[in-house]
Amino acid sequence: MKPSRYTFHIIPDHEGTNRRFSFSRNTVIFILSTVITILSGLIFSVIFFIPKALDQQRMKIRYDEVIGERTKVLELYRDLERMKQMELVVQKALGADLAVSESGEGNLIQTTDDDVINLEPFENIPSLMPVKGYLTQEMYDNQKADIRQHYGVDIAVPVGEPVMASAGGQVVFSSWTPELGNLVVIFHGNEYFTYYGHNKLLLVNQHEKVSRGDVIARSGNSGMSSGPHLHFEIWKKGQAVDPLSYFPELNKSNMSVD
Repeated sequence: MKPSRYTFHIIPDHEGTNRRFSFSRNTVIFILSTVITILSGLIFSVIFFIPKALDQQRMKIRYDEVIGERTKVLELYRDLERMKQMELVVQKALGADLAVSESGEGNLIQTTDDDVINLEPFENIPSLMPVKGYLTQEMYDNQKADIRQHYGVDIAVPVGEPVMASAGGQVVFSSWTPELGNLVVIFHGNEYFTYYGHNKLLLVNQHEKVSRGDVIARSGNSGMSSGPHLHFEIWKKGQAVDPLSYFPELNKSNMSVD
């Protein structure tokens, strides 16, 4: 005959009161079944769910890596498309309206209407900072593929400040672009170009001749911009060059443009 109840005695090693617990047979069976179920669940989790969770974690890490690599590729593609777009704009302007003099004088810009812009020595070399403000972003090294390329410098400046031509030359582009907003591009001869981006207002037209220090735009926050600033680039022989090497007044210690 099976017992209907089970009694458990707890006897302490030292002096103390013995404890006695009595449970019905069904209660004992329920407790044992519950313990076995819990232990079985834990063992099953260790064998099945934990490895699966680790695999999912590894897959998530790999997914994040793939997304990061894809983002870098898209950014490089975007930079390449921007360069192609601006190259076509400049080539179109040069092909239609400008030709560098073949007389060997690098400081002459010959236009199709037989008008020649005579520039003083070094006047066509960028030598004037377009605005006064604070340097917030330097040029990124184009060889570093792990970061988004940045072909010039960003100078924080209030909206509406005058933007001056860094050197004398001829405007080859003055219009809107998706990335740099209201943009002015000036050809200076000797294969020099300068870019002035994110302006609020453009004050010069394509083909217009400008001198060093002429106000060509009003600063702003147009295009892909997180705040009012001027994006300034210098290009020579088809390559972006670091504006910091042209302007010793760019004080990197306090990021100011004197």
